[in-house]
Amino acid sequence: MRVFFATSELAPLAQSGGLGDAVSGLAQALAARGHEVTCLLPAYRSALAHPACPRLSDAGAVRLPGPFGDVRGRWLAGTFSPKVELRLLDVPPFFERAGLYGFGDDAARFISFSRALALRAYEERPDVLVTHDWHAALALCVLRTLYDRGAARAIATVQVLHNAAYQGRQPASAMAWTALPAELFAPDGLEFFGDLSLLKGGVVWADRIVAVSPTYAREIQRPEFGLGLEGLYQLRSDRLTGIANGLDAVRFDPATDKSLPERFAAEAPSGKRACREAVLGELGLAHAEPGRFLAAIGRLTPQKGWDVLAASLPALVASGCVLALLGDGEPAIAESLLEAQRRFPRRVSAAISWNERAARRLYAAADGVLVPSRFEPCGLVQLTAQRYGALPIAHRTGGLVDTIRDGESGLLFSPLTPGALTAAANRAAKLFAERGSERIARDLLRVDVSWSRPAALWEAELEAVAREARGRL
Repeated sequence: MRVFFATSELAPLAQSGGLGDAVSGLAQALAARGHEVTCLLPAYRSALAHPACPRLSDAGAVRLPGPFGDVRGRWLAGTFSPKVELRLLDVPPFFERAGLYGFGDDAARFISFSRALALRAYEERPDVLVTHDWHAALALCVLRTLYDRGAARAIATVQVLHNAAYQGRQPASAMAWTALPAELFAPDGLEFFGDLSLLKGGVVWADRIVAVSPTYAREIQRPEFGLGLEGLYQLRSDRLTGIANGLDAVRFDPATDKSLPERFAAEAPSGKRACREAVLGELGLAHAEPGRFLAAIGRLTPQKGWDVLAASLPALVASGCVLALLGDGEPAIAESLLEAQRRFPRRVSAAISWNERAARRLYAAADGVLVPSRFEPCGLVQLTAQRYGALPIAHRTGGLVDTIRDGESGLLFSPLTPGALTAAANRAAKLFAERGSERIARDLLRVDVSWSRPAALWEAELEAVAREARGRL
């Protein structure tokens, strides 16, 4: 199959979180299974300057009539990896900036991106156009309305929900940028409580909707996770499925990771103990009993449950835990972590920054990794922890449920309270006492967190939707 992946992020060229890793990993896994995959994303300044950016050539001009004049640019083409091609939409006024999102004209930027995607798909006619999250979702609406004719009707469409909390909600005035018929701005179309929802452009018009885990696909049909779109997900539930993400097991491999004090694998796990001692020493932390050296890694936001973790720190320290915390985000959460470090200088280390090398070293050193997310569509922290032989201790929600076998490849707890989190940490220490650190590490290192199984499920989904689409001719 020829598959177009339309995305705002692609690791390592452009990413602000797990989206880029997930898109890159799945694209390469599908390519390894023999499919022709093309990833299309904006030509951000950071992407063009990244050392991993391939040599690019001009792949055609783009002209999009807009309400305030034409949007003009060009497509740039290159080879991202074997069997994965790259197309970058180069519109300097929109993407020649320091950063990916958070600008006042994001509506114009990503509506234009989506319109260019739909036109490119119409011209090249892949078997399937897959749009990831809200940034590219409108492309499916544009394809199915402005370009739904001739052979293009056989293009299958898939909307992926990496995080349905981000809906691409824009003021109603942004509808003018879409160049779509005004009647589409309606509750059964693009309108959402008086605003324009770019995500609805994918969810309403997609042949298939894929959430990034089976549990999350069910959760978004409830108000607390659907955030106003739960009725639409219920209406389209026969088109909605969930496939848990994998992890790039080559990029993240403790047997080859040069950032670690010592490398290790399931066949020779003793190097993890050396990593543990080295990192404890580097951070100036006290000796920790087996199962009591815990890490937390990621964005400091309420979604990720860092506020609950911060409130749990005194009880965790009192129970014997030594903690290494790494992440950046909301200042109030950051300050609460730093206050715990000041209060417990030999028991808590808090680094308010993002550093991938430091993160890898923590995964390799820690006995367990705390994942107290309030909601988690899939998550990469628990997969990375398993890959590095650290026991994930996670809130029972979303993809955490689908990727952790409680008591085997991690621990799940509920509700999300300081008491339940501390109890789960104590349960982890008991597990280490019963099974021993080396056995736990070895068992975790044998867990298959790769894209192998998810890619097979994705392949079946894409082949099925492509067959259905060909029936439209």
